[in-house]
This record gives sequence, structure tokens and C-alpha cells, in this order.
Amino acid sequence: MRELFHLEPIYKSFVWAGRKLIDEFGLDQSLDKIGTIYCAIAIPGDLDSVVRETNEPLSQFYANHPEVFGCNEPEFPVRMTITCNEGFQSYQSHPDDAYALEHDGCRGKVSGAVALRESDHVGTWLFGHKASSREEFRALIDAKDWDNLFSVLEVKDGDFVHTPAGVIHGGWGSGIVSATFGTNGDLTYRFYDNDRNDPNRPLEIEKVCDCASFPELPFCSKHVEPVKMDDILRYDYYDVDGEYVAKKFKVNGSGSYSYDGFLIVTCADGSGAIANEPIAKGETILIPCNYGTFELKGSMELIAISYNEKNGDKA
Repeated sequence: MRELFHLEPIYKSFVWAGRKLIDEFGLDQSLDKIGTIYCAIAIPGDLDSVVRETNEPLSQFYANHPEVFGCNEPEFPVRMTITCNEGFQSYQSHPDDAYALEHDGCRGKVSGAVALRESDHVGTWLFGHKASSREEFRALIDAKDWDNLFSVLEVKDGDFVHTPAGVIHGGWGSGIVSATFGTNGDLTYRFYDNDRNDPNRPLEIEKVCDCASFPELPFCSKHVEPVKMDDILRYDYYDVDGEYVAKKFKVNGSGSYSYDGFLIVTCADGSGAIANEPIAKGETILIPCNYGTFELKGSMELIAISYNEKNGDKA
């Protein structure tokens, strides 16, 4: 298939959001504080990107047009967002699919994030725990002893961090605009929410404990060296079968690229064209699987997501 499709963005406000995404992406100034731009997501009846050409929600488009994706998963498998935390985000974790389906009837979530602008700035993230047992983990939560609960991860702007299911994270945001990639879920278990006592943001401490690992799962901040292709720098952040494929392209001129699977691409900065189809900052294009070689042209930065099935076949 040689047709491209456009996905309409979804803007969502959060208690930890601010105005930075509105200003950065030239959004309607009448919008409330925006914390996340959903570039691609397919949760029926909730967050479900609309495909402009067919006016279908992405979840329905995926079911009706399997030839676009070449994927055997029963539901659309991945999501991609642009996020900016300007306040206090809850201390939280996300379950894996098995636990989420059993307890909440929906998919879990694994994800990764990278700051859109590289710099020498090194931030400190609360990430993972130091407890040796579930009992100690729960006691530290009950005591709000965050210093002894959390591990600390140093992250240089532009480095990639993957968050496995069950790993705790959160806290005060730094106002950095990040791309996030992950599985197609939106389920969060919170264990502290800055004493907001918001019934729409319940604490689910037992579920957080159920999903934690002892000892903690390994994690790290990953620096990715780009691959040069003509006037393009390609960053291959993550590629794990059954989870997600995450990439970024810096285009300063033109170059060609080919990918066997479907590829969802959002312009995070600048403007240009994909296979002669114009794309501007904040816009998202879906490139079908087996599209063949296409040209990227312009001065722009693109983030992209895809999926490989667990048997190793390309999506």
C-alpha cells in the first residue's frame, strides 16, 4: 500500500501540567494546561486517535484495515506521546499486561522516554526502589520515607530511559518536553499523590506492591549514537519484540529510508515532507507496512514508533 494516513492529536490536561506544550506547539491559547499530546493511541471509548482520511478511531481503523499494519495482535499494540511535567506527578508504577488484564480488564504498560532537546544538563530522577522485600517496601511507603524507598537515576537530556512494568517512578517535573513510547495502555497505579485526595486519582498501594520486583529490576539511562543516512541522523532507542520500537530522525536536507513494518511518525520540531507529503510540527503520519523506500526531506526532527511481534516477525 502506497497511501499515507494522518492521525489527529489528542490534548489532555493533568494536575501536574502547565502551558509549555501549548506555547511550544502553537496550540489554541484557550486550551487549559496541557500535560500530554497523544500522537498515537487506541483505547476504545477513551483515548483513541482519529484517522483523518477515514474519520475512524485508530482502534477501529486497525481492526478494519489489517493490511496497513501487517500485525496479528488483536488490538493496536503501541502508543506515542509528547509530554511535559511542570508540577508534581504522583509516585506510581504501571502493571504488565497479565496483571492488568486479571485485575482491571485492560492492558498494562511498559514505556520509554527521551528529552526532545539534547544538552549537557543532567537531571535526577526518582526511579526504582531500594527495598529488599515486599514488607520493607510497604513499610517505607506507609512511612512516606521516600529517601530510603527510591533509587536515584541520573539522566542526561537526550538519553533514553525505558521503564519496565512495576518499576516505581514520578515526582516533581522539570518542565522538559519529552517523547514517550510504549505499549497501548494507560493504566497507572499510584501510591502517593502529594496528599491531593482526588477521587479521580485513587491510591492503589496493594497493586503497586503486587507489581514490584524484589530485588528491583535492572534499569539505566542509555546514550544512543545516531546512524547517519545522507542528510539524516537516525536514533534507534528501543526495539523489543512484543513491546515497542522507538526511533528519532533528525533531518537537515534529504535522505531515503525503508522499514518493513508500519511506522507512525510525529514531527516534533521544524517541518518538511515524508514521501512528498508535507508534515509540520505537531502533525503525525502513519506509513503502512511494506510501503517501500520513502524520502524524508526538510529541516525537522521526527519521533517514530512501530511494533515487532513476539515471534520476531516485523509488524
